[in-house]
Amino acid sequence: MARLIIFVLLVSFSHKLFAQNNKTNIGRFEISVGGGALIPLGKFASTSTEGFDQKVFEKGSDEQLDVRYFSKKNHAHAKRGGDINLEVNFLAGRFWVHGLSFGQSSNAINVELANKYLSRNQFPMEVNFHEKYKVQNLAYLIGYRFILNNKSVEFRPFQKIGFSRLTFPFYNLESVEWEGITVIHEGDRPRSNSLYLESGLLTSISLSKKFDLGFNLSYRSADFDYIMYQRMVPGGSTILIVPDQVNLRAIMTGFRLAYKL
Repeated sequence: MARLIIFVLLVSFSHKLFAQNNKTNIGRFEISVGGGALIPLGKFASTSTEGFDQKVFEKGSDEQLDVRYFSKKNHAHAKRGGDINLEVNFLAGRFWVHGLSFGQSSNAINVELANKYLSRNQFPMEVNFHEKYKVQNLAYLIGYRFILNNKSVEFRPFQKIGFSRLTFPFYNLESVEWEGITVIHEGDRPRSNSLYLESGLLTSISLSKKFDLGFNLSYRSADFDYIMYQRMVPGGSTILIVPDQVNLRAIMTGFRLAYKL
């Protein structure tokens, strides 16, 4: 929310830097489709194994245990992924843009360092499957248009705020020493929800009266809480409650094609 307030204040005082006496398509709707790369940052990108020793709970008990699992709260081990998005915008007034944005992204997980760590356990394990980080978002967009004198180039700082969902990031741990022994998640795999924030800059070039080609560069963030219920199969075992979190922090860069109605 602080980023949105700062953004609105800054753009309110900056319109004199550019000439605005040209065609601005006031009152028109704009539909755009885009795609590009999603580059992990910070905790989302980290491949450290520090903190893999988690405090977990035995189901039906208040007893805490120290167990080595693939904890993602500070080190999500995300690889570079992809993003696609759709926007429906209204060009309000001479400068402002309001719209709705829908997007989804996918990032695979780098398990190499995690497996090296887990193989040193008293009972060596390795990750034999891990769901990708699949995120969907729906957000309100507000932007501010700076149109250059040549009437064909536009710079548009924007802020998105909305709702995002993460597909349950479950994984299986397989024993290195005993074939067929696996630690799995038991139960439902609900999606995790989070506030979604994205700040960025769109640079676009007019191809015709109807079409614009643009380049997007933005930063996005969201925090997803979820709980795994881990048990060993076959034969069953005590079920351990393993709370965790995925902190999405990433740069999105890509192209978009817009059509003005």
